[in-house]
Amino acid sequence: MEKKIQEALYHLKKPGVIATPTETVWGLSCSALSEAQIERIYTIKNRPSNKSFIVLVDSIEMLEHYVGVINKKQREWLLSDRPTTVIFSNIKGLPPSLLADDHSLAFRITGHPQIKTLITQFGAPIVSTSANISGSPAAQTYEELSPAILEAIDYALNLQTDYTPTSTPSRIVKLNGDEVEIIRP
Repeated sequence: MEKKIQEALYHLKKPGVIATPTETVWGLSCSALSEAQIERIYTIKNRPSNKSFIVLVDSIEMLEHYVGVINKKQREWLLSDRPTTVIFSNIKGLPPSLLADDHSLAFRITGHPQIKTLITQFGAPIVSTSANISGSPAAQTYEELSPAILEAIDYALNLQTDYTPTSTPSRIVKLNGDEVEIIRP
């Protein structure tokens, strides 16, 4: 497994686009710092560029580098038992192509142990979006990845682990200070 994570790390640093398992569905990932690779994911997915992506981080500390200090309420949402994606405003240090029209961005602290290791070793956040062509069903397993996706990416991190993802999409909330807006329950 370590060899596969190192191979994925190599492709992230190249920089490249990889497919990874997540806590929910298979995702397409690249460095959240690489404008060119972010644009490449938009092209691979045939996704309109006005639809932003989720960014995965390994910790509160990594997230604070891009959104500032996390308050107690925000921390509770980020560290909840269920995969929860939190939308923040006032993002700094990330390419404009990642940001929504209102300059916000969705982040999730990954709960997937191998993906957390990958991000920690990479030392930077990664983009995560479902590994499918926009409008097509998301892949729940490696075997469900479409040939078009596999052909377009640099590497697929096909891990054989006992980690069981949830089939339920992550909850999405937008936080503005202590105000919480539930986007997807």
